[in-house]
Amino acid sequence: MINTIKKFILTKLPEFIIFFTLIFLFRLIFALGSLELSFYKIGLEVAVFGFVIYLIIAFFSYKEELSLKAENERLLEENKRLHMSIISGRRELKDYFSLWVHQVKTPITAAKLILDNNVDDKETKVKAQIMYIEQYCDMAINYLKLMNTETDMDIAELNLDEIIKSILKKYSILFIVNHITLNYELIEEKVVSDTRWLSILIEQLISNALKYTPRGSISISYNKEEKILYIKDTGIGIRSEDIPKIFDRGYSGLNGRMNEKSSGLGLFLAKEIGKRLSIEIEVKSELGRGSEFGVRF
Repeated sequence: MINTIKKFILTKLPEFIIFFTLIFLFRLIFALGSLELSFYKIGLEVAVFGFVIYLIIAFFSYKEELSLKAENERLLEENKRLHMSIISGRRELKDYFSLWVHQVKTPITAAKLILDNNVDDKETKVKAQIMYIEQYCDMAINYLKLMNTETDMDIAELNLDEIIKSILKKYSILFIVNHITLNYELIEEKVVSDTRWLSILIEQLISNALKYTPRGSISISYNKEEKILYIKDTGIGIRSEDIPKIFDRGYSGLNGRMNEKSSGLGLFLAKEIGKRLSIEIEVKSELGRGSEFGVRF
């Protein structure tokens, strides 16, 4: 308040100078004209009273002006922030779908090559490529839903086995085509979460394990004491320097560049979903010996 009053007085400094100058001139006139000073005193009191009333009214107007100015600056800043957010969102969407179009071409090209050449078990291998295409399409839809902050969640008690079985059934053809062994025993545990988003999160981790396990096995287990779901593979593993970055959008690291099916978006999607569901995703990996992802509820 004191600072506001000081600033107000500075803005009214010319009025103060004019007022006191007029007071001095009138006093000078009364003195030179030998006029009755009682009239001057009465006039001075009226003038001071009027000037004080003027200052009070002007001060409240000044405060209102400051308030409006502050609100205007806030709105301008908010508008700027929203504008930058829209530009950023458009850029991210453009980057995502540029990458998506490039990546979805890979299974389409692979399917064409399989059909054009004599290969063993042609039908199964084409189905596997179609599976990859479907996976990319689902990922694009889920990415768009994730960008919508108003997307509703239905939190309820869920059976983990039902979710995992559904995902394994969907990806069964990739286990067969890639000759990957599955180690999975019934967990018989329930968690509180959103069915759709939790399914997408776990699916991304299983899909990622399949992607980087050319041969070998994938194990799914659950630690009831720590409430962690583990998805472990015996694939190519992750370099230690890549681990802090694997959840970044579009980052695929050395393994991703060597694997054409990698988009660098699956783990980003899983991490963002984890934030919404208050789920932590832990990673342990050793290059050439596989990776283990832990979903901590």
